[in-house]
Amino acid sequence: MSAPREPVLRVEDLAVRRGGRTIFEDTSLAVAPGEIVGLVGPNGCGKSTMLACIAGVLAPRAGHVRVGGASVWGPRRDRQRARTALGYVPEAADPPPFLRASELWALCAAARGVGMPGEELIARLGLEELRELALERMSLGQRRRACLGAALLGPPALLVLDEPDNGLDARRTDALEVVLRDHAAAGHACIVASHDAGMLDRIGARVVRLAVRAG
Repeated sequence: MSAPREPVLRVEDLAVRRGGRTIFEDTSLAVAPGEIVGLVGPNGCGKSTMLACIAGVLAPRAGHVRVGGASVWGPRRDRQRARTALGYVPEAADPPPFLRASELWALCAAARGVGMPGEELIARLGLEELRELALERMSLGQRRRACLGAALLGPPALLVLDEPDNGLDARRTDALEVVLRDHAAAGHACIVASHDAGMLDRIGARVVRLAVRAG
């Protein structure tokens, strides 16, 4: 019998306070290779906050986040290793508006030491039409697709996605679901915050529910 695989993502005893309010505390979860986890819960429960902590954007008050065994909030070498192993699309998905999509991809590829989007990814997400378009000229759905293309470069060991279908029409949402299922089938991991229970079911996500804390 083979030994159990180490989780791609391990969150341990995470705590965050914002605006004098505890968003969550003593929160732990793990995401295994090949697994998709869906974060669900009402607005204000901390889904976006947790994803920002996992991605290394928002520092927690306490706890640890590890990607591939490297601490996102640890020593510099660990931080670099962990953050280059993940692709992140926040809910707002607002990179500098003057960039063209190809320039955004080039910056992300250089930062993570990976190549530009392959033809299969370009075709699946419909990125060809966006390649030389400035982000400020894109619709919400187009900007979301451009950012998803950047997040998927590599591909990353861990995808961190906040409402990834926001602004996408049904055809593009279907394509995204295929990409996420294939990403997991290749042995990578994904954590997704979404209000769309149907999408989470179709991509085979294990649902983790967060609750709003009082006080």
